[in-house]
Amino acid sequence: MDQKEKFISIVNEGYNFKGESITLGGAIFNGENLPGVLIKLPLKTMNRHGLIAGATGTGKTKTLQLISEGLSSKAFPSV
Repeated sequence: MDQKEKFISIVNEGYNFKGESITLGGAIFNGENLPGVLIKLPLKTMNRHGLIAGATGTGKTKTLQLISEGLSSKAFPSV
């Protein structure tokens, strides 16, 4: 198994949840977008604390926007 296949396998296993989830986006390996390899958050964990950290320009605000939009599309109230 090469590096790319191993990466795809790890991502697919790590983001495979029972129940509903929201999709944040797709995985990228060495600058290559991998279609069908999705990064998801399970809805059952949305009532817990979380941390989104990173340097300027790394996508913190966009991540929060995607989470809010995803929750709204699933009829979850978000403020």
